[in-house]
Amino acid sequence: MAMQGGLALLGLVAAYATWQRPKEAQKAESALVLSASKQSLEKLHFDDGSRFVEVAKVAGSEPRLWVALGFLEGKRPVFDAGVAQVDADAGVSRMAAVPPPEPPPNRRVLASERADTLFARFMPFEATRALGTQPKEKLDELGLVGSERHLEVTVAGQAHRFLVSKPSHGMIGSYVQDEKSQEVYLVQSSIFSELDPASQLLVDRRLHLFKQPEFDHFSVAFEGKTVEYVQENANVPSAAKVAKASQPEKPDELAKNWHDKVWNRLVVTEVLGQGELPKAGEPKVALKLVYLAQGKEKGWLELGRDPSKGVWARTENTASWVGVHQGAEETIQEAKHLVE
Repeated sequence: MAMQGGLALLGLVAAYATWQRPKEAQKAESALVLSASKQSLEKLHFDDGSRFVEVAKVAGSEPRLWVALGFLEGKRPVFDAGVAQVDADAGVSRMAAVPPPEPPPNRRVLASERADTLFARFMPFEATRALGTQPKEKLDELGLVGSERHLEVTVAGQAHRFLVSKPSHGMIGSYVQDEKSQEVYLVQSSIFSELDPASQLLVDRRLHLFKQPEFDHFSVAFEGKTVEYVQENANVPSAAKVAKASQPEKPDELAKNWHDKVWNRLVVTEVLGQGELPKAGEPKVALKLVYLAQGKEKGWLELGRDPSKGVWARTENTASWVGVHQGAEETIQEAKHLVE
């Protein structure tokens, strides 16, 4: 009994030591695919044979990542918008051929926080296991033969290309093969789930990066009139107050409720790329807000309508216009009460 008790105690100690083992020690068991740092990693480019996604630093811009999404050259679908002609005399009703919606153009937009996290996972690029070089039969078994998926990682100006295995249900990871050394690695599948060209998870849909308590003043410009407001205690909702700058001691509940709607309820439905305009044409600005903190501009928001009356927004944190929900039109109309 004493011996069994001692063995059980040793087992508990070993389990505790494994549980408490530092992450660095655990990471030492992984295989290094490519060495990269925050300074040297420049770009990730993944394609599935028809579509691509790219997460990259852009020279000359703020220290933000950008995401490019689109189709590879020659791979964009072509849709026939014709009408199917059916012989009515044969007793068959006429039926219009409705084409699927045209895919958006290739776009470059600002990256989300999720993209930042994904980019950091390549500093360095590590695999669960290194398999070395493999014969063709084994490569076929691993889903690498005939795969159209590719990953390109650019480090210090040098591009490193990898062939990525075909997606397979139930697979514990994805296999990548270094196109230069021909070495094969097992990599966590979550990396390629994040790098899905059809996904919008890497696209930043935030209108602002700063939070509501970080400004103390905002102005509302509508139909040629501008009124300035002050904000206090925004970090405590029950004590928050908005008032006209000309009457700071007199809380304005109408302005507060309206601004809460602007700040919290504008839903982004589509993110256009840098330099891209809505299909209906360039929106005409109908409403503008400017935010300040201690007298310095913090950010801004513009709401506008395109020629088809669609409502769009743009801010200091958007690459171009972004589509917003239909209820935004009501928000624009209500602004006239703020500038009276």
